[in-house]
Amino acid sequence: MIYRILVIEDDKAIRRGLVDALRFESFHVFEADTAKSGAELSQTVDCDLILLDLLLPGGDGFSILKSLREVRPTLPVIILTARGDEADRVRGVAAWGG
Repeated sequence: MIYRILVIEDDKAIRRGLVDALRFESFHVFEADTAKSGAELSQTVDCDLILLDLLLPGGDGFSILKSLREVRPTLPVIILTARGDEADRVRGVAAWGG
């Protein structure tokens, strides 16, 4: 089985590193670099996992996660963030629906 992963990350170097590493391991990878494109792909792409940055141009990962939970409540999401403070962790869990 080939797993499909959506990477939503605006930093080109980080995104490229993630995408290259995942493709090297034979994952099928979709990419988005803005909140708008990430939100659209998260709703339309059939993927098995999302790697989601919180700080994105045009919005944030929390909004994407919240709307995603309405249509795909069990899809695994790994949140990526440079900030990583406790408030972000709490917001992430709340957006997850926990």
